[in-house]
Amino acid sequence: MIKRVLLIGLLLSSLFTVAQTDNKSVEATFNEISKSKKGLNEKIRIDISGLTLYDFITSIADEHELNVSVDNSLNEIVNTNFFDVEVKDVLLFLIQKYDLEVSFSNNIISFNKKAPVEKKPVAKIEKPIDVNYNPQNGFLSVKLQNDSLPKVAQRITELSNKNVVLAPNIKEMKVSAYILNRPFDQVMDMLAKSNQLSVSKDENDFYYLEKIDPVITENNQNEPKSNRRRNSRVTSPQSTGDLELSLNQNGFLNVRAFESDLTSIITQAAELLNINYFFYDKPTDETTTLLANEIDFDQLLNNIFKGKKYTYKKAEGLYLIGQHNTEGLRTTELIQLENRTIELVLATLPKDLTEGIDVKEIVELNGIIVAGSKPRILELKEFIREIDKIVPMVQIEVLIVQYQKSNEVQTGLQAILGEEGKDVQTGGVLFPSTDVTLNSSSINNLIDGFNGFGIFNLGKVTENFYANLSALENNSIITLQSTPKIATLSGHEASVSIGQTSYYFEQNNRLINTGITDNILQSGQWKSTDANLSVLIKPFVSKDEQVTLTISVEKSAFLGRAGENAPPDKATQRFESLVRVKGGDMILLGGLDELDKQNSGSGTPFLSRIPIIKWFFSSRTKSRSKSKLHLFIKPTIVY
Repeated sequence: MIKRVLLIGLLLSSLFTVAQTDNKSVEATFNEISKSKKGLNEKIRIDISGLTLYDFITSIADEHELNVSVDNSLNEIVNTNFFDVEVKDVLLFLIQKYDLEVSFSNNIISFNKKAPVEKKPVAKIEKPIDVNYNPQNGFLSVKLQNDSLPKVAQRITELSNKNVVLAPNIKEMKVSAYILNRPFDQVMDMLAKSNQLSVSKDENDFYYLEKIDPVITENNQNEPKSNRRRNSRVTSPQSTGDLELSLNQNGFLNVRAFESDLTSIITQAAELLNINYFFYDKPTDETTTLLANEIDFDQLLNNIFKGKKYTYKKAEGLYLIGQHNTEGLRTTELIQLENRTIELVLATLPKDLTEGIDVKEIVELNGIIVAGSKPRILELKEFIREIDKIVPMVQIEVLIVQYQKSNEVQTGLQAILGEEGKDVQTGGVLFPSTDVTLNSSSINNLIDGFNGFGIFNLGKVTENFYANLSALENNSIITLQSTPKIATLSGHEASVSIGQTSYYFEQNNRLINTGITDNILQSGQWKSTDANLSVLIKPFVSKDEQVTLTISVEKSAFLGRAGENAPPDKATQRFESLVRVKGGDMILLGGLDELDKQNSGSGTPFLSRIPIIKWFFSSRTKSRSKSKLHLFIKPTIVY
């Protein structure tokens, strides 16, 4: 009873069919089945000659009570001798020797011939199209021998940038010609004549090639086929609306459709042009109204499918038509950027353009991989092409200047005693460096700018400007704090910071009450504070090379400490500005004041306090110093 239950369980577990091609897998399956089918383990003694493989396998199955299904086409002649060999080993030998395909279904063993393996065709090396074009004189050379006409036309178009269009009935044609260094129009004319073609050039400089193929008709025995096509018309009574299609003499479609379903338009147009097509999904639920002349089949499909859920794909001369997400119509393409980084562009893609397609960022290739319908991918590529422009780089020259202005008034008399008072002369050096000669008006212009308010545009400065600054610094009128040069892309921030860090001790006192005495627990930590000169600039370059600058400047300095471990006092000057300047011009910004006043005096006691007399017995000094923080900024656009 237990053996029967195990046998039934084994049979139920083998209800699936497994196709075996690996010899080890087949052997393992035979060993598993032999546990329930004892006939596979029985010994066999046989000597046969001239028996077919089909008869041999069926005879073994009958003798050892096996269920087999043998392909009738197994007619190979078997000549062999077996002595005390298990049945399963004999079957394995036959499978290997005659390259059989075996499969197991429940307890039935099937033997069949293996399907022949198709050999992949060897890829042919395409013959190069020998065409040369000289853009300087417009001369064309062709060396053709039985070459494909579409490839010849494509090569000529690529080299000359002149469009060559072929009639539909010559796209499979081979051409031959050998013409060297002749004008383009002459070569095209001779190429057409030598291959029984005609060429014409329209007002848009399109070269159209068509076959000269006379057709015998009842009205005119020499009427060209192209003229007969002009009158070819097809009307579709099955269409839901009014539909009329015709071919003109150049093989293009003229379409007049009013509320016609797309299926009727496609089938009738394909019939006129002898085009092969296949419908994955018929667009019978879509209608359109169209009036167009001189269009080809691709243009027709592009227009009637625009805004619809249907699309098409051309594969080896066959038009595959169906819905966007249909398998076989989906396209995968890598879109790479040339001028911008993909990390910044991906966030700007509109949702409508990425709807229905998969977009993945490939940072290493600076691009995105997209999968979806071809029309949507083309629309996305067009959008990316429009925004993939060269982003201008802005080199920013910054001069941070501290302008100092002071005056001092001294009143009263000061006596000079001894030899020191004999010769008191006035002297000094105006320019420490004698190799710089400056115009006084140029220095005055700079000083006027320092004393003025708001923005001061200096325009395009020359080398004399920097000499002026050097002269002012040598005379202690200004102090150049820093002269950094930074660069960034339009729309991105650039910053520079120079400063120092000071530390102070922060102490904490904690009272601990033990009940008897009060103890104070002291703890603390060192903290830091910074005094920096920082500049943050964000430029935006407009189309006319005007630069809009967002500028933020902060200057802080330590003054002193109230105590040894106290934090230092800090003076801060800060301003923010938004200016617009032409690339290459220099502007002056700032004017943050720092004022210092002093009033002191000395004199003879008592007499220095009496009115009027005090002027003879005292000396008073009043001083006032004023410093301003200014910023020279010169943006230069670099592509």
